[in-house]
Amino acid sequence: MDGMGGGNKMQMTFYWGMATEILFKGWPGHQTGMYVLALVIIFALAMFVEFLAYMEFDTAAVKHGIGVGLLYFVMLAVMTFNIGVLIAAVSGHALGFFFFGSQTISPVNPEV
Repeated sequence: MDGMGGGNKMQMTFYWGMATEILFKGWPGHQTGMYVLALVIIFALAMFVEFLAYMEFDTAAVKHGIGVGLLYFVMLAVMTFNIGVLIAAVSGHALGFFFFGSQTISPVNPEV
């Protein structure tokens, strides 16, 4: 008996495969193209969060609110326990930090 009224059980261990639901019921489904699209979207969200972290805003509250909201989406996607989603999220954050946060690509104070 699963107590929630539905027949689906949530995955509670890490697994590798395309049979997953990410953020929304029925998405990405069982199609390879939709699964790849989901991974690209998670990667882009994680990278955009890193971009926001180093971008200048007029109001810090707006930046913080948008960043936290997007971080929750990435966190919920990772909570599917799908290894592909985990790799997409971590690599998106890492590459985003490399491009936007590290001094290797974008210096913090270019005028000096």
